[in-house]
Amino acid sequence: MVKSIRVHRNIPIPMRDGIILRADIYRPNDENRHPAIVIRTPYGKSFYERSGDYFVTNDAAFHGYVVIVQDVRGRFASDGEWPDTISVDEAKKMPEGFDGYDTIEWAATQPWCDGNIGMTGGSYLASAQWQAAILNPPHLKAIAPAISAGSPLVTEVRLSGGMDLDLIVSWLAMMGVEVVSKMEKQGKDVTNLRPLLDKLLYNPEAAYNFLPLIDAPYFKIDGLSERFSKWMATDTYLDTLPSVESLYWPYEKVNVPCLHVGCWFDIYAGGTLSNYLGMVKSGGSRYSRDSQHLLFGPWSHGKNLTAFTGGIHFGPEASGAASLVHEIHMSFFDKYLKGLDVSFPRVRFFVMGKDRWENAETWPPPTIQWQRFFLHSDGQANSACGGGRLSREEPGLESSDTFIYDPHNPVLTLGGRILPTGRLLAGPFDQSAIEHRKDILCYSTHSLDEGLEITGPLVLHLFASTSAKDTDFMAKLIDVYPDGKAFNIAEGFIRARYRKSLIHAELVDSGEINEYLIDMTATSYLFRQGHYLRIEITSSNFPRVDRNMNTGNMFGQDVKGIVATQIVYHQSGYSSYIDLPVNNAHGN
Repeated sequence: MVKSIRVHRNIPIPMRDGIILRADIYRPNDENRHPAIVIRTPYGKSFYERSGDYFVTNDAAFHGYVVIVQDVRGRFASDGEWPDTISVDEAKKMPEGFDGYDTIEWAATQPWCDGNIGMTGGSYLASAQWQAAILNPPHLKAIAPAISAGSPLVTEVRLSGGMDLDLIVSWLAMMGVEVVSKMEKQGKDVTNLRPLLDKLLYNPEAAYNFLPLIDAPYFKIDGLSERFSKWMATDTYLDTLPSVESLYWPYEKVNVPCLHVGCWFDIYAGGTLSNYLGMVKSGGSRYSRDSQHLLFGPWSHGKNLTAFTGGIHFGPEASGAASLVHEIHMSFFDKYLKGLDVSFPRVRFFVMGKDRWENAETWPPPTIQWQRFFLHSDGQANSACGGGRLSREEPGLESSDTFIYDPHNPVLTLGGRILPTGRLLAGPFDQSAIEHRKDILCYSTHSLDEGLEITGPLVLHLFASTSAKDTDFMAKLIDVYPDGKAFNIAEGFIRARYRKSLIHAELVDSGEINEYLIDMTATSYLFRQGHYLRIEITSSNFPRVDRNMNTGNMFGQDVKGIVATQIVYHQSGYSSYIDLPVNNAHGN
C-alpha cells in the first residue's frame, strides 16, 4: 500500500489518426514505476471516481496501481466521433480496439508505468477490453471484463432471434443526453430533438408501443438514428455470416489471463459464461487458457452490487462488499501484473437460496448430476390454477395444451434479466401477479421433500406447434413458495424462424410440430424443502423482448399482428422436458 495518491485531470492521449482522447489518471504519489490499469468508458470518466463494487479506482491507486480512466472517442472530454459499436458490421472493424491499443502502448511509455498493463470495466467497457485484447497490444498482460457480451451482437435475447426492445429504447435514450448536449454546445439547433429525447426518457411506453416500430419518430435523433437503423437491420445482416461461431469474439486471438465477472440476473449472463468457456477452450495460448477465472453473483446489470436483487434479499454474503469482488480484482492483477504469488478461486459462484459462495475448479462444477424433468398435464395447464405438472416420470398418452397468443395483448415483463437503464426492474419478482393469465402455461412439481440445488446451464426442450408463420416461445424457471409466491429464477426464449440456426431463418408451417431448444442460460439456486419448481411457457415478455407479430415479416415492419394458436406437446414421441443440473456436493 502507498501513503498517498495523485490525480491528473483530462490528460491528452494521441491516437494513431491524430485524434486526442482524454483521461483522468490516478497514481501513487511517488516517482516509482507501477503497473497500470486502463478503463475506457462512454459514460463519462468522472462516473468511475465515485464508488463501485467491482473495482474501486482510488483503492486500486493506493494498492500500487496507476489507474487510467478515459472517455472513449467522441464522448464527453474526448475528441472525434463516437464509433458505432452496436451493429455487427461496424463492430467487427474494432473501432474501440485500435483506440484501446494506442492507449495501452502510450501508457507503457510513461515514466510512472513499469510496462505491465491490464484493463477492467463492465458492459460497454468490457467490450472495449475484448476489442483491444484481440489486437494483442504488446504491453497488455490481463483483462477483467465484467457483465460482458459474448460479441458485439449477442445478448441472450438476440442470440435466440429476438430484439432487446427495452434495452434499445432505454440505452439509446441514456446515451442521447450527452449526444444532444454536445450538439447544442457545437451551436446546432436541437429544438426539435429535445422533445423526442424527453419522450424516450420519460415516456418510453410510447416508443415500445409505436407501430410500425421502424417508423417511430422517437429514434430520429442525429447520432442515434443511424445506430437504431442498423440495429433494426441486424436480421438481414445475419444471413451473410458464415457460421454462428463468427458472432462471438475470436478467442483464439486473445493471449492474456481474464477475470470474468457475471450476475445471475444480468442481460449478459450468457455472454459472460460463453466468454469464460470460450477462453478455456480456445484461448490463444496454453497460458491464457489456463489463466481464466470466473466469479458469478446474485446481482443485476450495474456497478453497485447490493444484497437485494428484485424482490429477494440474498443474505449477508450477497453484497458487493461482502463478496470481496474488489479484493478478488486486486488479487487477479497482483498475480498477472505484479507477478505476486497469490491464490484465489478459479471459479466462484453464489448459490441463491442457500445464500452462500462456493468455489470450484470448472464451470459447471464437476459435482453436478443431470436429472430430467418432463412436462405433463391433462390438457389444462393454462395459468397457475391449471393442472400442469413437472416430474421425472416420462409421459405416455397425454392431451396437449393450447393457448392463444395475441401480440396486441402481450404478457408484460415482470423482472428477469433486464438492463436497468429504463423503467423495468431486474431480478426475481413474484410472478403470481401475471400467472392468472390463460396464455401462460404452468407446470409444477410436488412440494419438495428436501432441498434441491440447481447449478449449471439450463435448456428446455419444447415440442410445440403454431398456427402462425413465425412466433415466439418463452420459458421461465420459477421457485414457488409454500404460500403461493412464485419468483422467477431463470428465463429464455426462441423465435420460431431461428429454431434451426440464428444465421438461417426458416418460417414454420402451420400446425407443424417442432422441437424448440430454449436456452435459459444458467443459474445456481437452492429450491428449499417445501417449495415447488415450476416451468412457465408463453409467447411474449414485453417490452423486454419485441413482440412477435406472427406475420413472418422482418422486425419492426408490422402495423397489425395476427393472433396465433399455440400448442405444447408432452406425450410419447414428443416429450417436452428440461435437464436440471443437480448439485449435491455440499448437501442441501
